[in-house]
Amino acid sequence: MSTPEDQADPHETLSPAVRRLVRQFDLDVTAIHGTGPSGRITVGDVMSLLGGRTDSGKRDAPPRALPAETSTDDGAGPAGQTETAVEIPTSTVFECDLTRVLAHRKRLRSENVDLLTTSYFLAALADLLDMGPELVGAAPRFGVLRSTSDGELYSALVDTAKVSPDTTLEERVRVLDAELRANLDTAVTEADLLVHHYGEGGSLLATPTPIGAGHAASVGIGRVRRDLVVRAVDGVESPRVAARCYVTLTFLPSRIAFERANQLLAHAVRLLEQWPE
Repeated sequence: MSTPEDQADPHETLSPAVRRLVRQFDLDVTAIHGTGPSGRITVGDVMSLLGGRTDSGKRDAPPRALPAETSTDDGAGPAGQTETAVEIPTSTVFECDLTRVLAHRKRLRSENVDLLTTSYFLAALADLLDMGPELVGAAPRFGVLRSTSDGELYSALVDTAKVSPDTTLEERVRVLDAELRANLDTAVTEADLLVHHYGEGGSLLATPTPIGAGHAASVGIGRVRRDLVVRAVDGVESPRVAARCYVTLTFLPSRIAFERANQLLAHAVRLLEQWPE
């Protein structure tokens, strides 16, 4: 028969993991039935008592964001066990004037050359190959998700390695247009940058565009609309109708700084707005 002196303090027999749970949820260890060796309290015993509770009772406190990877190895559980927090993407939004692009497209149509509007965006983004390797990689493949006016969605994998760095914008858009058309209905699982062109389906890009697995960012293109804008020409302001759309860059802040994302998207938008007619 054991005496009070022979009975160990229940707190002293707790593993670090169990001790942390007891402290976090303010539990009375004498009320926990231990199923481990010699009646030792296990993590499973504590979880059974909690019955699915996941908070400490302090409901006024906001949830604490976990770091990208937090070690939970305390010597009582499997070594290397980690908790991984989901990083929330951030989006930067620009308005892009496509008036010069559409004028160029109209001129080519008169020559029986019909280029997709999507191809112009790919040509502008391809210019970021050297400027933004953290965004698109050394020689990226664009995964294009393109909707039509009737809501049909098509995918295409476009390899920008087919574009010579010395080509003009017009030569580049022609090559990428041919690549886009030749690879319609191909999977985009091997893409390095997803380009979501939902504009022809009417989307205004109200939400961030999905980022591919392992990617740093994705691009979104909204529908083209006609706006009345005021432009100053030789110091005189005059109204004109412009074709504009929203362009977004959704990115992971841990991979791309916000000011860098703005710089990269601004460069692509500038190319489109200053497209040679």
